[in-house]
Amino acid sequence: MFLKRLETIGFKSFAERVSVEFVPGITAIVGPNGSGKSNVIDAVRWVLGEQSAKSLRGQKMEDIIFQGSDTRKPLNFAEVTLVLNNENGLLPIEYQEVTVTRRVYRSGESEFFINKQPCRLKDIVDLFTDTGLGRESFSIIGQGKIDEILSSKADERRAVFDEAAGVMRYKKRKEEAAFKLKETEDNLSRVEDIIHEIEQQLEPLKIQSDIAKQYKALKKRLTEKEVSLLVTEIDELHEKWTDLLQEIENEKLAQLQQQTSIQQLNAAVEKKRNESKVLESDINELQQRLLEVTETLEQTEGKRNVLIEQQKHREENKHHLLEEKEAIMNELDETEKRISFENGQLADITKRLQQLKNEIKVLENKLSLTSEKMEEEIEALKTDYIDLLNGRAVLNNEQKSIEARLEQIKRSYEQHEMEHRGLIEQVEKIHQENETIQTAIERKRKTIRELERQLNDLNVNMETLEEAIALKQRKWYEWNEHVAKLSSRKEMLLEMKKNYQGFAYGVKEILQAGKKGVLKNIVGAVIDLIDVPAKYMTAVDTILGFQAQYIVVPDDETARNIIYWLKKEKKGRATFLPLQSIVPRQLPVPIRRTVENEPGFVGIASELVKIDAQYKIVADHLMGNVIVAETLDTANRIAELTERKYRIVTLEGDVVHPGGSISGGAQRKKNVSLFTREKELHELAVQIERYAKDLSQLKREWTNDNNQLKQLKLEIAKTTESLKQEELALQKLLNAKSEHDVKAQSYADRINAYEFQKHEYEEEQASLTKQLAENRSQLEKIEQEIKAVERKIEEKTNEKNILQQNEEQNRKKLHELELKNAKQKERLKNQEEKVASLIDARNSLKRKLAETEENLRQIDEFENQMEKIEEMEEKIEALRSERIDLTDRIAELQRLRKMKLQEIEDDEREATTQRKLFDQQQALLQEKEIEANRLDVMLENRLQTLQKQYTMTYEKAAATYEKVTNAKQVRQEVNELKNEINKLGTVNLGAIDEYERLSERAAFLNDQRNDLIEAKNTLYNAIKQMDEEMISRFKSTFETIQENFTIVFKQLFGGGDAELILTDPDNYLETGIDIVARPPGKKLKTLELLSGGERALTAIALLFAILRSRPVPFVILDEVDAALDEANVERFASYLKSFSKESQFVVISHRKGTMEQADALYGVTMQESGVSRFVSVKLEEADELVKSS
Repeated sequence: MFLKRLETIGFKSFAERVSVEFVPGITAIVGPNGSGKSNVIDAVRWVLGEQSAKSLRGQKMEDIIFQGSDTRKPLNFAEVTLVLNNENGLLPIEYQEVTVTRRVYRSGESEFFINKQPCRLKDIVDLFTDTGLGRESFSIIGQGKIDEILSSKADERRAVFDEAAGVMRYKKRKEEAAFKLKETEDNLSRVEDIIHEIEQQLEPLKIQSDIAKQYKALKKRLTEKEVSLLVTEIDELHEKWTDLLQEIENEKLAQLQQQTSIQQLNAAVEKKRNESKVLESDINELQQRLLEVTETLEQTEGKRNVLIEQQKHREENKHHLLEEKEAIMNELDETEKRISFENGQLADITKRLQQLKNEIKVLENKLSLTSEKMEEEIEALKTDYIDLLNGRAVLNNEQKSIEARLEQIKRSYEQHEMEHRGLIEQVEKIHQENETIQTAIERKRKTIRELERQLNDLNVNMETLEEAIALKQRKWYEWNEHVAKLSSRKEMLLEMKKNYQGFAYGVKEILQAGKKGVLKNIVGAVIDLIDVPAKYMTAVDTILGFQAQYIVVPDDETARNIIYWLKKEKKGRATFLPLQSIVPRQLPVPIRRTVENEPGFVGIASELVKIDAQYKIVADHLMGNVIVAETLDTANRIAELTERKYRIVTLEGDVVHPGGSISGGAQRKKNVSLFTREKELHELAVQIERYAKDLSQLKREWTNDNNQLKQLKLEIAKTTESLKQEELALQKLLNAKSEHDVKAQSYADRINAYEFQKHEYEEEQASLTKQLAENRSQLEKIEQEIKAVERKIEEKTNEKNILQQNEEQNRKKLHELELKNAKQKERLKNQEEKVASLIDARNSLKRKLAETEENLRQIDEFENQMEKIEEMEEKIEALRSERIDLTDRIAELQRLRKMKLQEIEDDEREATTQRKLFDQQQALLQEKEIEANRLDVMLENRLQTLQKQYTMTYEKAAATYEKVTNAKQVRQEVNELKNEINKLGTVNLGAIDEYERLSERAAFLNDQRNDLIEAKNTLYNAIKQMDEEMISRFKSTFETIQENFTIVFKQLFGGGDAELILTDPDNYLETGIDIVARPPGKKLKTLELLSGGERALTAIALLFAILRSRPVPFVILDEVDAALDEANVERFASYLKSFSKESQFVVISHRKGTMEQADALYGVTMQESGVSRFVSVKLEEADELVKSS
């Protein structure tokens, strides 16, 4: 079988499909550095089943897909196909040509094909198993293999021989078996510890179980006797209770009769009390009527007195008015006579004036032709003059009338004003009294409002305080109950701590022995030395696990002494940490710096816990190289950064183990974690102390609130009484104010009437005064106008005289006539004015007479008030009579009420006597009822005892158990049984079931122990067989390689000698391998003392020796000749050529000597940036191609 062809597309730098044909013999691949020639080896390695991205020089599997370049886009898949010639049938498949294809997509999906048929990766790996072409075979040899051989450490060099001998898989299996063996031994140790603990529990449990069985038997006998005794006692109690109930019923009937008699007496008293109330009501009504009659009498008398006073004033006014009327009538008669006389005079003057007018008319006719116009002007002036004189006369008359009316108004106003002032004084007095009362009312109302506010505040405070007290009571009981629970929990945890519950058997025994002083120098368990913050508890618990129970001691000697003690006393097993010997574990500084900057990194486990400085080494030893991360994703990233060499634990307890395995999932809750128990105890102590203080404070507040509540209730009662008294006082004030308001209203009505009259007087006076002023103003104006007209008349007359010089005589005569006429007219006018004035005076006198008569009429009408006064007198007399009658009736009713009250007092005294007797009988009855209740309670208690303690009804107990005849003897037997039960001490009834459960568990654990022992032995045998197989394989392979190495060395070096030496010949499993060589002409030297070229060629000689020991169909060599000088390259190439007759070689090389021996030569170029291509080249071209690198 040989490698025929390699096809690839999208794999690393091979962006395009590439096909490389391989020939039997040597195929050389050359190219500059970075051209992608090593990607050929990676492609072969990958298609053969490689799963590690790091082995393919990547971080993740997607990195092998072409990533793109400046001119090309990334591809979405990579594919490699390997075509093999299988004519010799080395591959277990019935094909002469086998095609293996592997494809991966950027999404992460993969596909596998054998001869274009889909398959699994496992199928491909199985296909090449035992053919020498597996992932761990020597079919692909890189520079790393040379480095392994050239390593200065013999044990590291051994790995090459292990691979050649094929023992690596056995080593892995052995490691797995050893790990399983360790787990099995740990499990066995734990099972043995549990069995030992159970066996220690079984013996005392058996004793407890026997005691419990004895207890149950005694308890059964005790139950029979106690139930029988209870049945008997129930029957006796029921009989006594029934008889006592009958007595109580009889006495109740007797009491009922006596109670009826008392009720009849009470009814009579109540009836008389009602009659007394009726009398009291009648008295109150009569007193109220008496008050009303008295008030009415006082009001009526007041009104009468006012009317009498008014009548007195009216009499005086009437006399004055009558005199005034008489004077007015006399004056009116005199005026009438004067008017009559003046009218006669007026007639004479009128007659004479008419004569003058006729004479003037004659003369005027004569003069009319010359002085007509002048006359008209003069006449007009005269007419105006006469009008002015008439106006003056009218104004003078009006002025006199106005002055007379003003005088009359003044007299009437003064009279009204005097009466008005008296009323105002009365009203003012009432108002002052009312203000005093109102002030008192306001004070009372303010006091009442303040008392109501205080009462409301007190009630609100009381309700608030009652709610606060209720809340504090509830809170106190809740807190108290919570404290009880906390205390119970604390006691349980302390008991667990005291008994070291949760510790392994051996650890527990050691700690208890140390506590008792049996063992010395015990520092303590790891769990007792460290303090873990809550957020890291899960992580640290996961990290330490059982290590938390490791016991810290000062030195190795102490540990050995305790181990001897454990063995001697058969107390189980334990692990010790001697402070003198343990070594801290730490992360390398570069790795720590790397992971510290990673998001999600929490810290180093040993640095997250608190521990005394002298025991810091314990934390560093157990957790110094353990990393804590936030999440599993973070842990995986950190694991990749640390090459999966360290354990990483998340805060949730998931673990990424060295090598890559991961543990995680949901954790079961534990009853009490060793880590959290101490923390919880401390927290419980703090909480209990805090609650105790809070409860004490709450109790003090509660007591203070109760005292405040009592004080508040007293204040409320006091304030309520004060409010009631203030309301009564306010009502009295309101009644007094109401009476004053009635009087004030009466006076106010009269004042309003006077005010109205005064207003009318004032308006009339103002109007008349204004009229008088206007009159005087008009008079002055008229006087001025009269003088002006007189001047004009005189002027016109003079002008006329001048005009009438020729007619002087006529005109003089006419003038005389006119003068006469004017005088007559003046006389006439004066006479008319006089008559008019007399008529006005007469009219004024008539008006005044009318007013006087009206006033007299009003006085006459007021005289009718005498009838009202008489009516009032009659009413007053009637009211006085009614008041006397009411007083007599009230006295009579009060006498009757007093008699009634005496009868009530007598009846109540009798009722009290009967009630005392009834109460005495009632007390006796209550004693019997109490006794009946006591018997009922005793009866109920015994029934409850039957129900709760024995879970049966009385009927079932009476039907099942017989009554006792001698209760005293039975009670003695019950006491004896109880004493026997008490002698048993504390009985663990659960011990019976617990003993059976532990016995079954012990049997199960013994079976499990046997299984584990058998599994342990099986693993021991398997490891032994693997050791024997590895020794056999290694020994056989080593001897073969040793022989081949000597031969190959001589062929490569052209002489000399070489040998492989075991560093520990007695231990084939662990021995290292040293190489000694003697090149031609030199002394024998170890590999380290050879020159660089000699060392490299020696390593190649060893590789060829291994290949001869384990022949493979083809070998791929990746620049293994890089370190050789030209002479050694020639030897290497020559030997490779001879060896190619047995195996096919694909060589990646830069060396010309190697290329010269190649049967086919390919070059890898990268003409396009980032894209590799294959080209077939000649030797000269290959040399140039290499030089260009």
